[in-house]
Amino acid sequence: MSDSQNDIMWEKYLYPGTNVLKNKLNITDKEKLKQVEATITFEKLLELHDKPIDLDLKANHLKAIHKYLFDEIYPFAGEYRNVNLKKGLGGFLWINDEQDIEQFLTELFNEIDYLLEICRDEFQFCELLSKMYTQLIYCHPFREGNGRSIREFTREFSIQKSRELGLGEMELDWSLIDKEALDSNITVAHLFPGETALFFKEALVKKDKSVLK
Repeated sequence: MSDSQNDIMWEKYLYPGTNVLKNKLNITDKEKLKQVEATITFEKLLELHDKPIDLDLKANHLKAIHKYLFDEIYPFAGEYRNVNLKKGLGGFLWINDEQDIEQFLTELFNEIDYLLEICRDEFQFCELLSKMYTQLIYCHPFREGNGRSIREFTREFSIQKSRELGLGEMELDWSLIDKEALDSNITVAHLFPGETALFFKEALVKKDKSVLK
């Protein structure tokens, strides 16, 4: 997809003459939309903390989380992006259409399945979480709300898979992670996930000791 084609695709999702995403609440002020979005998704995250999505912890599970968090706000909730994204000097997975994201995620979760089979201890599990998180951030499957959706997905993944691996029921407590430091070099972290594994080691705690913030 060329830059000009991408710009045309993006225009369909923005209110004319603005950089505000079209939304179900018809909010055209960017700061107000940001505040309302934060309030709604925080409440939704609290609900998921008590009752997580019951799916297979793969691509459809991630889509279901995104839809749950953003369905009241955006018409594209739960749908993969068909536009390309840029952030600062870095970038995310460059796509031609949604099928590129589907293929990337299929390959990623196949690899995660393999890593789960050979995972033997807590630190290996943290390395696995690091790899999955950094790859998902690089993929950036959705137009908006990737960080919140991916963090919640990774939290739910950490609980179920730690239990299945016999590590005891553990939970990735995001309040213990400096997310800005973790994501500051995300354009290279997806290539070298081992460098970020220590963040996850510090934040993977017994489930009854985690704190949602």
